[in-house]
Amino acid sequence: MAKLKRKVKKRLSIVLILVTILILVIGITTLFNSGGVTNKKPILAPPLGENPIKTYTAKLIATGDGLVHTPIYGAAKQSDGSYDFKDMLTYTKELLANYDIKYYNQETVFDDDKAYGGYPRFNTPSDFGKSMIEAGFNMVSLATNHSMDQGSASAKKSASWWKSQENVLTNGMASSEEERTNYQIMDANGITYTLLSYTEQTNGLGASELKKEPFLVNVYNEELVKKDIEAVRDKVDVLIVAMHWGNEYLQDTTAKQREEAKFLADNGVDIVLGTHSHCIEPWEWINDTVVFYSFGNFISNQMGAEQAMVRKVGVVGMFATLDITKKVDTRKNTTSIIIDNIGADLNYSYRYYNSTKGKNDYLVIPFSKMDAKYLNNYANTYNEFSNVLKKYNENINIAPLPN
Repeated sequence: MAKLKRKVKKRLSIVLILVTILILVIGITTLFNSGGVTNKKPILAPPLGENPIKTYTAKLIATGDGLVHTPIYGAAKQSDGSYDFKDMLTYTKELLANYDIKYYNQETVFDDDKAYGGYPRFNTPSDFGKSMIEAGFNMVSLATNHSMDQGSASAKKSASWWKSQENVLTNGMASSEEERTNYQIMDANGITYTLLSYTEQTNGLGASELKKEPFLVNVYNEELVKKDIEAVRDKVDVLIVAMHWGNEYLQDTTAKQREEAKFLADNGVDIVLGTHSHCIEPWEWINDTVVFYSFGNFISNQMGAEQAMVRKVGVVGMFATLDITKKVDTRKNTTSIIIDNIGADLNYSYRYYNSTKGKNDYLVIPFSKMDAKYLNNYANTYNEFSNVLKKYNENINIAPLPN
């Protein structure tokens, strides 16, 4: 089911000028043709073959948390001390090549001047971000419960690293209030869009630092969100909000998530991209707003799909996909935005022994590429998580398993 958002742009100044000119022409014509004969010019129709409707299209793909546990960056470490994650992203890069707007959530901070670390206070090599960009990702949310894991100085370094990356839209962390409110506006095939990113909490870390410098991380509150939306809503065709929310390992939404999603929808947000729970949650429409409550993890070391449920949900995530169509009627001076063709492809964080490296390694595998050598009984897993995704709305095209 497609949802249509219509926006009408009124150019009052141009209309007033045209009306004034028309009145003058009528007056002058009447003055010089008082004998009853007027010089009427025919109204010209649009040139034959010229379509007054101009159409623009873009494709979006979105996935979940880049949750870089210690074994993951350990597997990526090279002999020269650098880190290379590109082999983990082989299938991902192939998939992203078919899309224009390519999103993921960066769960952890980058501070290359500190020792790297995993759970519970993450610090990730910035080479992970480089590898993700090289794979094709160009839109990244930064506000998460781990944004303050390494304190304010590291938060600023991480935000600055992302701001230095060309052609990548980010939001959620900043080094100053001026930087926080310098909203980036991007263009995909003639469709303008931006991203706002918020987290419900930061694991209780950095409270005093955030009180002094609240721009460090966008911690959700309605006043802040409404202010940001009002600043950008009329400047873009599509407004996207990333929400780091909900309860971990819960394959359903909380009442608070539903309440916040409605607030976003009521304030003109087009697309809501949810993360944090480490598992897939349902999706739905709220009026004209499409809401994905959680994509689960994109990559993680929460292994053991055949083991306990908590560990199972941590390794199965998803890619969501949709089409955005912009139609401009040059006669009526109106613009409409249509979001439709909602789809998904489940994904799996596969850990295996790499004999060439002599250590464990990782590979993100879309279920459309799945094989029993990666995951036993994968059809059952596919069906289970597909049903979770479709709980609120079954009208989503989930990529089938390979034959």
